[in-house]
Amino acid sequence: MNNQELLETIEQAAQDKVTVLHFFNQELTTLPPELFELDHLEELGLSGNQLTTLAPQIAKLSKLKVLYLSGNQLSELPLAICQLPNLKFLYLSNNQLATLPSQISKLSHLEALYLDGNQLTVLPAKISKLPQLRVLILNDNQLTKLPRQIGKLSNLEMLYLSNNRLTALPPEISNLSNLKRLYLSDNQLIELPIECYKLSHLDKLTLFENPLPLQAEFFKFVDQPNKVINHLTEQKLKKELKKGKRYDLFLDITGWLLIIVCVFIILA
Repeated sequence: MNNQELLETIEQAAQDKVTVLHFFNQELTTLPPELFELDHLEELGLSGNQLTTLAPQIAKLSKLKVLYLSGNQLSELPLAICQLPNLKFLYLSNNQLATLPSQISKLSHLEALYLDGNQLTVLPAKISKLPQLRVLILNDNQLTKLPRQIGKLSNLEMLYLSNNRLTALPPEISNLSNLKRLYLSDNQLIELPIECYKLSHLDKLTLFENPLPLQAEFFKFVDQPNKVINHLTEQKLKKELKKGKRYDLFLDITGWLLIIVCVFIILA
């Protein structure tokens, strides 16, 4: 689509007061200012282009509920997006995002956030300020840890974290009382928090390709997360119990050695 065709489409959309407008896979590098005058838009599709940023004027699309930006070249999330008060679905998959701004917390109506296929290493703690968030997709990033505040996303139902660099999960993840799907494959997890037994609504759990102390058959119980969590918890408790016994034995031996030393001192 050349620039003239783009402008004609926008002009027609303005006349018809359309609420949905898509420009998928059009090799766009910039957006004409006329697009941001379509203040009746509720859904805007810009995926599969070559956008590196967005003009601040996108904040004028205050009725926008769905924004598709996947498959572009965004290295930063334009702050103007965080000023869209009615945004519910934000698609940012397969960009080049390394961080998220703390201002993302302003998207108080956001229900689904797609961030897979980026270069994120951390999440801002203020992601916990998204009270309506139900879906959080973070597969194929470079996350090494999660903020403890993630446990405050009380409405979260789906959390996708496969193919990252996670070595541990915060215990607060057990506070996600509505979580139904948790995808953790291809990380570096050696254990799960004992508190995970509280995830009573969980019906899918993937743990493939993690150095967990699990026999091969347990990795197959994707649809039986309780069985896997209970087994891991049992393994961890046994390990802690063994540590405790060894520590008690160490204290006993140390105590006897002190007694013997005292006796020798007295006799001397």
